[in-house]
Amino acid sequence: MGYEDQKSRTIAAVQSTRDDAANTLHQASSTVKNEASNLQDSVTKGATELAQNVSDRLKSVGVDTDVIKSAAKDRASELQKLIAEELNARPLRSLGIAAAIGVLFGMITAR
Repeated sequence: MGYEDQKSRTIAAVQSTRDDAANTLHQASSTVKNEASNLQDSVTKGATELAQNVSDRLKSVGVDTDVIKSAAKDRASELQKLIAEELNARPLRSLGIAAAIGVLFGMITAR
């Protein structure tokens, strides 16, 4: 009976490890999606502010910015969709990229 007990304990440990790994992966995936969403919002906000600044400067010299603004919004929407599709298609790759950006940002701000 010692062998059967050991076998049962080993199987239980393997199943527990598998479940823990699945939970960790799920949490990491959720974190990546949240961080990606935050990054997407930040990029969109930054692009909007930049477009407004450029528009104001161009208007001050007499350039019609309505056409340019419309084209920029279309491009930003396309970029936003591409980022969302990439994040959904490759969440682990996105996690790696987010981690690398975090490390670089940390190194830059630590100086």
